[in-house]
Order: sequence, then structure tokens, then C-alpha cells
Amino acid sequence: MIRAHVFREEEELTDIPVGGLSEVRAEPDTLVWADLVSPTAEELDQMGEEFGIHPLALEDCRNRHQRPKVDEYRDHIFLAAYGAEPGRQGSRSTLHEVDIIAGKQFVLTLHSGTPLNTQAIARRVRAHPELAPSGAGFLLYVVLDELVDSFFPTLDAIGGRVEDLEETIFDGGPRRIQTAIYGLRRDLIAIRRVTGPMRDAMVVLLRRDLGLFTPEAQRYLQDIYDHLIRVVEQVEDYQDLTSGALEVNLSVASNRVNEVAKTLTAWAAIFAAITLITGIYGMNFQHMPELGWRFGYAWALGVMAASAGGLWLFFRRKRWL
Repeated sequence: MIRAHVFREEEELTDIPVGGLSEVRAEPDTLVWADLVSPTAEELDQMGEEFGIHPLALEDCRNRHQRPKVDEYRDHIFLAAYGAEPGRQGSRSTLHEVDIIAGKQFVLTLHSGTPLNTQAIARRVRAHPELAPSGAGFLLYVVLDELVDSFFPTLDAIGGRVEDLEETIFDGGPRRIQTAIYGLRRDLIAIRRVTGPMRDAMVVLLRRDLGLFTPEAQRYLQDIYDHLIRVVEQVEDYQDLTSGALEVNLSVASNRVNEVAKTLTAWAAIFAAITLITGIYGMNFQHMPELGWRFGYAWALGVMAASAGGLWLFFRRKRWL
């Protein structure tokens, strides 16, 4: 599905047919945005003819799960970017790819429909009609800003999960903590794998003289670069926290094992004393003094109880029991 938006003379037009977008784009002070939601091969070919898109850029649009990058062509660029969606109730976060093709007076966005709020983007562009004649730089900034900003609530949700894990570790909660920690680390690695290259792609847009964006648009794109730096730094901070949580969890688990080992050792020592006494009196030698004694049985039980009680008090004072 293709949704066309044309911005000119402080107005937005959405009723222009797709086949006429190339003619509209040639008009002065006109900005064209075509949003392709899960496009078919025929729709991609149609947009390629209308806007003169390089075949390699169209090939990248057909192949999903691209690594974030920027490819430069004669009069347009191809940019692979990602947005994020936080998981629900502790589930894993989701990353959504958005492919962007931008020229001097047009922007094409291709995605599955989840990561972009097209109404919010159009509203932001309409709020600054003075920037539409300056080219596609401001529209590209708005699209990227929507994508990059989607990482912040996702990271906030991950931060909440990290805090819950830390509390659970020290409270001695569920034993599947290690699985949850590894799930968090997988989320953070996946986010870092896309935000790091996106930051590098923004460096290409900012430092190379592509001739597609005005100095004013470059200033807006610099803001995207700053946001990406914040996202990458926040990801690194949470990775450090999850690594620390994993180490703390292992330490707590090791301490629990030591406590259990001490408890078992204490009880083993108590029963060893009882076993020693029963072993001695179970040898049945003929000349054992207590065998013929009237109170020998009570004596043996008393020695067992005294030995066990004495060891129990000893280990209690050492806090092994």
C-alpha cells in the first residue's frame, strides 16, 4: 500500500495519484513523501520508475533485515534504519526496519506498518511549512526522529526490568533470574547492533557533502546524531548493569550453596558422633563393661543425646545451623 503526501504552499495534499508524483515533484517549493507499507514488487518497481531510483537501492528495499547503512547515488541516498517497540510484561523488545530513500524534494519510506506514526510525522511537517521548500532534509529529520525516539521508552522498560531483577536477586526470589538476565542482554545486544551503525550512518550524512540537504536541514540531522549517542550510551550503561547483576546473582547463588554445605556438614557431624557411639556398642565383645550393666542402654542413649546436643549448640553459635 502506498500513501502519498505532498507539502506545498502551507498545505498538505493526499489525493494525488501515485503515477503523477514525479510531475508534482518537479514543481518548485514542493515536497513529496511516499509511505510504502509492506509494498509489493510491482509497487516498488512503480516507485522506482516515478522517482528514478537506482536498481541497487530497490534491491536493498526488497531484502529485509538490512544492517543500518547509508548508500549514496547520483541524486538520492538509501538509508536503512530501525525503530524499537518495548516488550509487554517483561517480554522481549522488538526491532522494526524502515528503509528510506531521500532526494532533494522527496522522501520514500518503506516498512511493515508498525514503527512509523504517519499522522504524527505529517502533523510535524505541517507545523513548519517554511521548511518544506528547503528540501527533503527536514522531512528526513522528522522520520528519523520518530524512529530514534522509539528507543527511549524501550530502554526505559529495560531499565525497569533491570531494577526488578536486582531487587529479586537480593530478596532471594525466583530461580529463573539467570534466564531473565540473558534475555535482557540479548535485547541490549540487538539494540546496540542497530543503533551503533545508525550513528555511523548519521556521520556519513553530516560529514559528506551530498548536496541533497540545506545547512538548516543539516542542523536538524545533527540533533538525530546527538540522540543516537544518548541511546548508545544508555545501552552500554544497561549492559554494564546486567553484567553486574549476573555476577551478583552468581555470588548470591554461591553463598547459598556455601550455607547449605555448612548446614549439611553440621548435621553430618552430629550424626557422625551418634554413629560412633552406636558402632562402639554394636561390636558385642564379650568383655565390654557396659554390656552386663543394668543401666548400660540408658547410658548409651544419654551419651548420644549429650554428644548430639553439644555439637548442635556448637554449630548454632557458629551460625552453621
